[in-house]
Amino acid sequence: MKYFLLSLIIFSFSFSEKLPNDVRWVVKSKEYKSICHQTYNIAEMQLDAILKKKKRTGKLAVVMDLDETVLDNSKYQIELYRNKETFNMNSWSKWVQREEAELVPGALKYINKIRKNNIQLIFISNRMHKRLDATKNNMKKLNVFSKNDIFLLRKNKEDKKHLRRQEIINFTGRMKKNKKFKIIQYVGDAMGDFPENSFENFGKSNFVIPNPMYGKW
Repeated sequence: MKYFLLSLIIFSFSFSEKLPNDVRWVVKSKEYKSICHQTYNIAEMQLDAILKKKKRTGKLAVVMDLDETVLDNSKYQIELYRNKETFNMNSWSKWVQREEAELVPGALKYINKIRKNNIQLIFISNRMHKRLDATKNNMKKLNVFSKNDIFLLRKNKEDKKHLRRQEIINFTGRMKKNKKFKIIQYVGDAMGDFPENSFENFGKSNFVIPNPMYGKW
């Protein structure tokens, strides 16, 4: 009986483990979900305003980050905590290949609206290009993938996000063979996902999703 009670106590403790505040906020708080929905709702409102304009020049495009913008990797962060590890490329690569990321709240509705209005989606992510198939498979499971999407993932260490953005803007590199696009919105979770550091365009053309779990601060 004593052994049974001890086992029950140990089980109860492990089940109710207290995650680090940053991860716990993302996983459990209503505030995180509310802010994500709020950000995407504002992005949709601004999108409506653009679509109401009679004059359009060129094919419209939206540039989005993936991790913590569309794909929720909080389970990976929980695993790092439980294994007493910090981020490393080995565990991250294995996680990506498992194709188990979930959806950031509000992302699906926003993406569906973009597609419904025939706007091009371009994903710029620091996921490695060799993980593209696993990334697409994960997105298919979440119903946020289209064969018309453009993915600019990272080829190597030197392939920074700002360089890939310039390929879109200047129609060079990987974007040379694509149509010319007019970028109307950027969505990401870090300042590196946006073309400028000015706060003026946030809530207008730039939309940031909260991510307290990691970043360059």
